[in-house]
Amino acid sequence: MPLSVMLALLLSACAASPYYDTQERFTREEDGYEQLEAKALVAATLKTEPFRRAYVEEYARLFALAPEQKVGLLEAELDEDRTNVVIMVAFYTQDPAWNDLNPARGLWEVRIENARGEIAQPYQVTRLNKRNPTWPTLYPYLKKHHVFYELRFEKNLPDGRPITRGGETLDLVIAGAPTRMRLRWLVP
Repeated sequence: MPLSVMLALLLSACAASPYYDTQERFTREEDGYEQLEAKALVAATLKTEPFRRAYVEEYARLFALAPEQKVGLLEAELDEDRTNVVIMVAFYTQDPAWNDLNPARGLWEVRIENARGEIAQPYQVTRLNKRNPTWPTLYPYLKKHHVFYELRFEKNLPDGRPITRGGETLDLVIAGAPTRMRLRWLVP
């Protein structure tokens, strides 16, 4: 089959899937500039319950999961949603040495912030292998020069209150010497 036909089929399959509408709805992008020069670019998807449900549907379709596998994946995603805020982040920096969101490295302040100004730091920052073809398929904003991260935050503040509730905003802040970026979601 010619490459052009395969690409057309792939694009039509992606366009037909409701996952991509949901993924786009929960994705934000921000470019960080300093004196008109792009220092960093970020695109991030907040894994909300509606996103997770759409993700499971698309993942099950891509991998031809058996019904019991799909149910197990959905249960795992919803269980995680009860305890964690997870944000998938594609990050590009002008200097590749700057592209490290691990707070232990001290290059960037990474946090989520609610409308009341309360913050949470990630308890886990995982750099994902973007050469895995699953990632650019499910997160089409992931480009060649991005590094792909999964950020995990506790869903509750130390006093037990949730960091955010439905109808409130939640911001992802990535700030450092090169630039500052803030992405905002309205939580469903």
